[in-house]
Amino acid sequence: MKKKITVAVAVILALAAIITGIYFIFFRGSDGGEPKTELAVARDDLVESVGYIEALVKNPDRYKNALSAEFEMSAEKADEFYEAPENWLAFDQIITLKNQSDKDLTVYGFEVKDNGKDGFYVCTKVGGEIGMVPGASGTSSFTILCENGELSVDEAKAAIDKMEIKAIYSRTPEEFDDGTESTEETKTVEIVFPEDK
Repeated sequence: MKKKITVAVAVILALAAIITGIYFIFFRGSDGGEPKTELAVARDDLVESVGYIEALVKNPDRYKNALSAEFEMSAEKADEFYEAPENWLAFDQIITLKNQSDKDLTVYGFEVKDNGKDGFYVCTKVGGEIGMVPGASGTSSFTILCENGELSVDEAKAAIDKMEIKAIYSRTPEEFDDGTESTEETKTVEIVFPEDK
């Protein structure tokens, strides 16, 4: 009887080990960390963009409304920008995106917690949608405006690094013969630093 019980316990333990192994292989990262997301987005370089301020100033009719629509800036704050653009700074945050799923994905823009806090305004739009086939990776960027022109690049970078920014994406909608598309769930994933991936 003891032998049968021992064999039964051994079988149960073996099954538990197999199930645990399958979970870690298929549902968690290769390092045994958190489960992989469909989309991974990491921050790369942050560079100052003097040319962006110049473009905004040269085309106020075109870009003034964009400050509200794309940077979630109030109309009053947009007016302040055009009253003294020389007091503002602009930065481009370079990011790397990777489709870690087996489905086509589309990236639509960014979600920023407390956008505008401490005078930093992140552009939440991308220049058109970003389509990614399974396994694809590439780079993109978004612009950040800072109303405190006296900050150094290092000071601005330290503040931007603390901002919680997520990429908005979904599985790419399927197009049907009648011209309609499938409805896909919109998701967000945090944009992390490379060591956090």
